Amino acid sequence: MFYLKLASRNIRQSMSNFLPFGLSSVVMFLMNLMIATILFSPSLKKLPSWGNFAMLLCLGLIVLTIFATIFMIYSYRFLLKRRTKEFGLYNILGLKKRQIVRISILELLMMFVATVVAGTILGIILAKFLYLFLIQLVGEHYFDLQWSPLAVLVVTVAFACIYLLLMIISSFSIHRQSSLELLHNASKGEKEPKSRGILALLGIIFLAIGYYLAVTVTSPLDALTKFFIAVLFVIFGTLLFYMSFTIWLLKRQKRNKNYYYQPKHFITVSSMLYRMKQNAVGLANITILVTMTFVTLATTVGLYSSINGFLNDYFVRNTIINVNTTQQRSNTLVDQVAEKNGITLNNKIVYEMSNSMIGAMNHGKFENKQKLSSLTAVNFMTADTYEQLTGNKVHLLGNQAIVFPAVGSFNENQVKFGDHTFNIKEKISEIRNFPSISMTASNWLILIVNSKEQIQPVLDAASKAVGGHNTLGFETTISADLTTKDAKKLRLALSQYLADGDKPIQRIDKEKEQAISGTEPSLQSYEDTHQQFVSFAGGFLFIGLILGFTFILGTALIIYYKQISEGEQDKRSFEILQEVGLSGKEVRQTIRSQVLLVFFMPIGVAVVHFGFAFIMIQKLISLFGPTRFGLLLLTSMGTIAVVAAVYYIIYKQTSRAYYRIVER
Repeated sequence: MFYLKLASRNIRQSMSNFLPFGLSSVVMFLMNLMIATILFSPSLKKLPSWGNFAMLLCLGLIVLTIFATIFMIYSYRFLLKRRTKEFGLYNILGLKKRQIVRISILELLMMFVATVVAGTILGIILAKFLYLFLIQLVGEHYFDLQWSPLAVLVVTVAFACIYLLLMIISSFSIHRQSSLELLHNASKGEKEPKSRGILALLGIIFLAIGYYLAVTVTSPLDALTKFFIAVLFVIFGTLLFYMSFTIWLLKRQKRNKNYYYQPKHFITVSSMLYRMKQNAVGLANITILVTMTFVTLATTVGLYSSINGFLNDYFVRNTIINVNTTQQRSNTLVDQVAEKNGITLNNKIVYEMSNSMIGAMNHGKFENKQKLSSLTAVNFMTADTYEQLTGNKVHLLGNQAIVFPAVGSFNENQVKFGDHTFNIKEKISEIRNFPSISMTASNWLILIVNSKEQIQPVLDAASKAVGGHNTLGFETTISADLTTKDAKKLRLALSQYLADGDKPIQRIDKEKEQAISGTEPSLQSYEDTHQQFVSFAGGFLFIGLILGFTFILGTALIIYYKQISEGEQDKRSFEILQEVGLSGKEVRQTIRSQVLLVFFMPIGVAVVHFGFAFIMIQKLISLFGPTRFGLLLLTSMGTIAVVAAVYYIIYKQTSRAYYRIVER
């Protein structure tokens, strides 16, 4: 009971120390609980595409739990450092270290109970508002969120593990230090670090490698595989940049006598250099968090804002029907089914194109290789089909072809497919009434040739090269304008022509007495596809906003901790400077110079990181559809502006704490 009362009294009397840790703990618990409540609620299963939502929410919960663990360890270590003097006094007054550990554990248990109680009450209330926000983003209409006790249990167990880890850290920290070290640890400063030119160079090399990987991606799949590698190089490069390169730069400024021996430069450089090892980790953490915020928000907002552009490029009419058989038979099948059901196909467009050949294009020679950096998709179209789509007459002789690089570029004079060569007559920049399709390949070529007879040997050879399991042929696409009711009716009618397994359809049209052959027709409507995209992108944006808010919160608290700790360390230094003759105005100018440097260096470096990552982000978003560079750039700039404004507000608020301590 004695230890329990002592732990309770410590929390009450040191509320200024415990409050930041307690608030961060409650907020982290709250964020996790809100996501878990929606994830485990029976209401989620009542939404269309709930499986996609569940996957995104589960991913978000995992990321938030990992971030909460890292951040709470950081927050608790700051609290522990401020209380080491108190623990040292306990030890000198007669308490053994195991008794001090018991007090520390009881404090953590009380904080854990307070976190669970406060976080659960707030989480249950705020989860309903968060769910309403999610419903608005995904365009649904089911607003009743049912509460699930499993959500509270899962998050409570996760935080119990986090607090158990904090107890271990506390016990280890108290046991490994002597009474004297405990007394002086809170005020212990950092020694001036040595200038390590090799590590500084290594940091620049790591950043250069990360930047190079980001700007040289050639396809969405290439970006997907290189993204995490580039992130690791940038993270380690950022740490080394602050820990070594900045120290090297400060020492270089110190050797410049004309620059160094000025009051504001002398104090700023000396102060930053003396404690740069400690500052480096904090500055690197802030930079990485701000960069993560930029990337997360820009990607999710960019994807959500591009939905209409994706679909407008793809749907040349509001309904698309694909049938994997010849144009004549496909057209006949769809017309007959539509006629039987009283459906009118308005503004109909019909074209035929070969299945995609996937490989690598090397100086005009197509090879069946799956190298992601040069992945190329090739489709063939006949001159007749091109004329039907565009109304433009073409005259191709022999093996001449017209090339349309729908994705990427092509500047060769010929294309070789094994023993078959096509000479390029001209290159065109667009095909009217032809959709822009999302491609994972870095290049997508459409070759317009005279006839199918020229193409079929190439398709047969490609089929054999990949094992011959799927025979490459032609697929017909029919685009038309239909009402929502007619689109649903036609999809249902066409579903009666499904094949069993991989066998072709064999149906007899009794009225026409004609056998209709083909494989499974598929129908896509603009409205249904738009809803699917909005559901996915809305859920993606929802998770992005939650993570972005959490990263900003983490940034704010790390900056606050830095301001408090640096203010306490700088207070005595500035008092001495005033005693030796530095005016109050010069002190304030020096403080302002140092604070601005510490604050705005991370966001400046984060903007540079994001600038190099922009191309990779564009490629990743293009996995879902063609991206508009201007819209994505505008969205990214808006995201940076908003985050920078929030960052500035954080700077203004937390810098006051620093000024109050230093000028006290």
